[in-house]
Amino acid sequence: MQHTVSPFIALFLSFGLLLTGGGLLTTLVGVRMSEEAFPTEIIGVITACYSLGFVVATRICGAIIARVGHIRSFAAFTALAAMSTLVYPLLIDPWLWAGMRLAYGFSLAGLFMVTESWLNDRTPSDRRGQVLGVYSIVAYVALGGGQFLLLTGRTGGFELFSLAAILIAAAVVPVTLMRITSPTLPVFERISLRDLLAASPLGLVGSALAGAVNGAFLGLAPVFARDSGFTDTGIAFLMGLSILGGFLLQWPIGRLSDRYDRRYVLMGVSFAMSAASMAIVFAVARSDAAVVVLAILWGGLAFTIYPIAVSLTNDFLDASQVLAASAALLLVHGIGMIAGPLVASQLMALLGPVGLFWTLAGAGLLLGGFSWLRQQVGPPIPVGEPSTYRVVPREGVYAGGLDPRYEEMQLEFDFGEVEPPPEEPEVEP
Repeated sequence: MQHTVSPFIALFLSFGLLLTGGGLLTTLVGVRMSEEAFPTEIIGVITACYSLGFVVATRICGAIIARVGHIRSFAAFTALAAMSTLVYPLLIDPWLWAGMRLAYGFSLAGLFMVTESWLNDRTPSDRRGQVLGVYSIVAYVALGGGQFLLLTGRTGGFELFSLAAILIAAAVVPVTLMRITSPTLPVFERISLRDLLAASPLGLVGSALAGAVNGAFLGLAPVFARDSGFTDTGIAFLMGLSILGGFLLQWPIGRLSDRYDRRYVLMGVSFAMSAASMAIVFAVARSDAAVVVLAILWGGLAFTIYPIAVSLTNDFLDASQVLAASAALLLVHGIGMIAGPLVASQLMALLGPVGLFWTLAGAGLLLGGFSWLRQQVGPPIPVGEPSTYRVVPREGVYAGGLDPRYEEMQLEFDFGEVEPPPEEPEVEP
């Protein structure tokens, strides 16, 4: 394991610093918008701009990386992310903040593309599972841990924005000091959304609704918490533990989806997430601690919906179509992340902070009901490998390429094995 991960320590360190600062920034922006009394509908638009930037970047950043290389691209995207972070406290203006969220989403997508294509290019096929596992751990721990940095300063000042910018900027140091050949981006043919819809309607709808749920929660949960009377400590625990809860429940739910019909598992997870959302609605007026505990369960359920949807789609595809399908599903997921905050913010304006979880409960019921319908009328799932579920970062762009199930599509690279020097000929005295 150590030999597998050691070539990527600098890259993982940069990735962890980046997501730690980004985790702090996302929650901080939500809390600050609430404190500045931005209209709830405008908060939804600002939140959606992050996802819009992310989706746009997945379409054009590949050309940038191919033209200037991975290290320069990483430095440029990191600089853009850090600069946008420092702008927030300079001028409290909703539309300027919307532009900064769009710029941050664009730069973060580019950084995901650099990191994942780097790992994909430099990992031998027999070690992809280990590298993907470490990559996922770094992503979840950094995102979850970054929430607790909210407790190190005043949300009403500039210090926390500076801290987030420092962490993001620091991410460029380990990568730029690496001595490694710049890799190439994976190349694959695109697959149309119409073909994906024909192959797996539930997988496509599940990806979109997972995006709506995740985007609404991550962007608006800090607003919900602040408007519900949570302290900074309560907000940090709510956000941090819900993300870590999503990480901890990936494996048990993933094993269930490998052993049983994924449509039943997706239906159960969706209905359970809807029930947890309603429980939070009724717990808000009673106990902040109860909301945090329920949020751990909620995150464990909600953050597994997208991986199940991806795995379900892959069940109906050939191995050669998997990377193209992952890119298409990511696009649908991103569109859902744009729509989710827009819809949830409207209900929050009508119903108050709990409108967020009414929205999430409705999305869970919709997806659960569609899962039941597809189980009744859809074709049987083809029998494939016994285990196909993979834990991947929620916003990963090329993480599918690290999946060891599709090693026949990967190029092999020397992983640093050193050949022994040739023996010197003996010299007669």
